[in-house]
Parts: sequence; C-alpha cells; structure tokens
Amino acid sequence: MPHSVIIPITNVFSKGTYTAHVKVGSEGAEANLILDTGSSALVVQGADYSPAEDEKLTATAFAQDVTYGAGGWYGPVVKTSVFMGKGFFSVSCDDMNVAVTRKEQQYSFGDADGIMGLAYHELNRAFDLTDYLETNAFDPCKTFPWQLAHEEQDDSVREFKKFLKQYPKSYLTPYFTQLEEQGVVGDQFAFLIHRSSIYQTSSKKSQSQLRHHPLNQGFFVMGKPRLHNHLFKGHFKKVEVLDDKYYNVHTISMRVGGGEPILAPTLAEQDLNHKTNGIVDTGASYVVLPRGLFDPMMTQLKAFNPNFEQVLAPYDSFTGKEIGVDLSLINLDLWPSIYFEIQGVDEPSVTLEMKPKDYWQIHAPEPNQASFQFTVLEGWPNQVIFGLPLIASYFTVFDRQEKEKGVILFADKP
Repeated sequence: MPHSVIIPITNVFSKGTYTAHVKVGSEGAEANLILDTGSSALVVQGADYSPAEDEKLTATAFAQDVTYGAGGWYGPVVKTSVFMGKGFFSVSCDDMNVAVTRKEQQYSFGDADGIMGLAYHELNRAFDLTDYLETNAFDPCKTFPWQLAHEEQDDSVREFKKFLKQYPKSYLTPYFTQLEEQGVVGDQFAFLIHRSSIYQTSSKKSQSQLRHHPLNQGFFVMGKPRLHNHLFKGHFKKVEVLDDKYYNVHTISMRVGGGEPILAPTLAEQDLNHKTNGIVDTGASYVVLPRGLFDPMMTQLKAFNPNFEQVLAPYDSFTGKEIGVDLSLINLDLWPSIYFEIQGVDEPSVTLEMKPKDYWQIHAPEPNQASFQFTVLEGWPNQVIFGLPLIASYFTVFDRQEKEKGVILFADKP
C-alpha cells in the first residue's frame, strides 16, 4: 500500500527555490536537491557523490546534457539508491536514474548539490553512447567511469549537447514516476511553503540561522497530500493540466485589484512546442509574465497609486539578479491583490489571488529591503511561468492521477 510522507524543505541553499535533503548510494552521500517541477532529471554534483565507492551502483551507456533558464550541466547516468526523509516519513528505492555532473555551468545549483526534477519523462532526455563507446574500444562500454575522449569534453555545456545529439535519444523514467510505479508513494505531491525569497530578517544572519527560521522552511508531501488536513483549510480550487511536457495550464487573464481584466496572449505559432500559455514551476523564484501582461500590470499599478511609480522603476526589466528597494518605501496595506484567471476543472475558470505580501518579499534580498516578484524575460514565449510567489500563496497539490494529464489544486494555508 503506497504511503504518504512529509519531507522538511528549505529555501536557503538554492537562494529561493526549495531543497530536500537526500542520501545517494550505499555510502549515503548527502545532497540538498532543488525540487523542480520545471525539469525531470535527478542530478547530483560529482563533488558531492562518489560513484566509485557506491556498491549499489549500476553503470549505464547513457549521458545527459541539460540546460535551464540559468545554468546547465552534463555527465553520465547511473542507477543507484536514493533515500529521502526520516523514520516513518521516509522513502527509499534502488535502481533510480541518477545523473552525475562531469561539467556544470556556474551558478547552476546555487549552494545546493543538484536538482530533483518532478516533471514528466519528456524532459528527461538521455543519449545512448553505446556506438561511440564500442567504436572507440572502451571497456566497459559504459559512461561511468567517464571515458570520453578529451576533445569531446568541451567546456561549454551547450556545445557538448551537439556532440550527444549524434547518438540515439531515449527518455528515462524520472525519480517521482519511478517511486509511483514501484508502489512506494501515490502519484501526487504537494508543497507548503511561505516564501519565494530567503527571509533575511532585519539583521544579517548566518546560513545556519536562516535555515532554522520558520519562514525559510516548508514541507514537501509525497503520496496523498490531502490526507494531511492540518496542512490546509477550506476547499481546493482545481486547475486543469493540459499537457505533460511541463505542468501546462491555460492562463485566461490577470487583474490588478478591482481593475479591468487583462487578457493573456496566446502562444505565437513558432512557440507552439511550449504547448500552452502557462506552466506551474517550483524551480522559478518569480512569476514571469509576457510583455502583453507585464506592461499593462505595471501601468495599472502606477494608476492605482502614482507613488508606486518610483518604487517599481527598478523592475521594468529582468537583470538576472534579485533587486531590493528600501523596505521603508513599501506599505503592504496600500498595494492591491493581483488575480489570475486560469482554466479550471469543475468550473470553466478559477481565480487565484496573489496578496501584496506574496509579490513583495520583505527582508529580501537583504535585511530591511523588499523585492518585487514579477518579472519579464525578453525572448521568452507568451507563456506565464507561475513560480514560487503563487505557489507560496497556497497549499499546492500536483495530482497526476485525475483526468488525462492531471490537475493542480490550490487550498488556503492554515
């Protein structure tokens, strides 16, 4: 009988996104892995895990090369054990697909040790290098230990992907799917978190002190999240997942306070491979809006209160770095809630609210600062990335069992 487990998580290691503590292999190598619904590979830094000492390891002929919005890596794929949790609230499984970084781009994981991708198999692409290994007379014919010729080990992760694309492509079963298929947990997971930025408090603190602050902690629930009714209150709002490339949803509109709805743009023809105009992504520290929503939102906020214009000036474009303004300039009582209308399951649409405390993170990125949690990525398709600021507003359940592609449920937090 699959059980349900509650795993403590923190946002401190990965500077905003949330990590869970895991143990890998027979030696129990410890790693803090980012929980990311926007990717599917389980990857551990080579510096944190020594495959050569792992008695549970089975080498494969696969290699992976994955790039994110920021960062990326490549390396061999092995099969080994992965353990999460403590006591009754723990899960352990052998023969899990684990990629080990051979090369990674700077800042790929922050101070975390890798990523646990929670999306579906289409994002867990790997390449079978059997032909290359046999042609070059490698023995054993496996990617671990890493044996590729020096000239193939390009410093650029993106360049190395060109080499891999010469070889047969496969889709590996992601970690959470493996757990579900082996009957370890049910096919649902959930997040209960409070922040999308590290809560720095009003004075400088050590990383250890920040990790122990309740606002920088949360829970990752695997199995049957709705059994844990102390983690939420009221009824769930159901959003339909329309495609399982990511957790794809359809964004209808957004609204600033009681203002007129701003219709969400549709995907351009050249971007239809992104499937829909919205995704729910726990690996994103912001809510990313297309220009067609971001600019009207900023206009409505400035019209709502002309004093907002100066405060919002630093946020007209994304710099790649979290920007803070003096906290004394932000009175949350004066700011309106922002609402998103998204295609529903039991009703045509559901409305989700982001309160000012969620889209303005106080004491971030430094003590006595506040940071605005909406941004725009130039060149990104007409697709809203519903990141942690929205997820932190609710007890958020990813139910992959209901309907054809699944549903995402949002309930108020206790």
